[in-house]
Amino acid sequence: MNTLAFIIDDSAINVAVARLLLKRLGWSVEEFNSALPMLARLAEVRPAFMLLDISMPDMGGEEACRRIRARPEWADIRVIAYTAHAMDAEHQRYLHAGFDDILTKPVTLGTLEAAIGRAPGPAPQAV
Repeated sequence: MNTLAFIIDDSAINVAVARLLLKRLGWSVEEFNSALPMLARLAEVRPAFMLLDISMPDMGGEEACRRIRARPEWADIRVIAYTAHAMDAEHQRYLHAGFDDILTKPVTLGTLEAAIGRAPGPAPQAV
């Protein structure tokens, strides 16, 4: 059972919040502060899903999502836009860019669980 989640965000605070909440839901986490190292890591390991920030300095989340969707071997990875950009028109653009879902920051345990659920397997330990 794949319980690995990637968090890709250049904000340490956003990463810390997502990490804490994902661990409460039983997910193991790998963190990246930009898209380029995450794309390199995908050659080695496949997460069940990723929270991908839209606005990052090296490569935006939309471009990173396009690169992921261009590779058939990565087609099954669930890519969730993790963003503060909350306008409806932006959400439609993200879905058309290949994202599976959108989570608007700040996230809560409830919104995260509704989007990705709990990790498969035994109940998580308290964090």
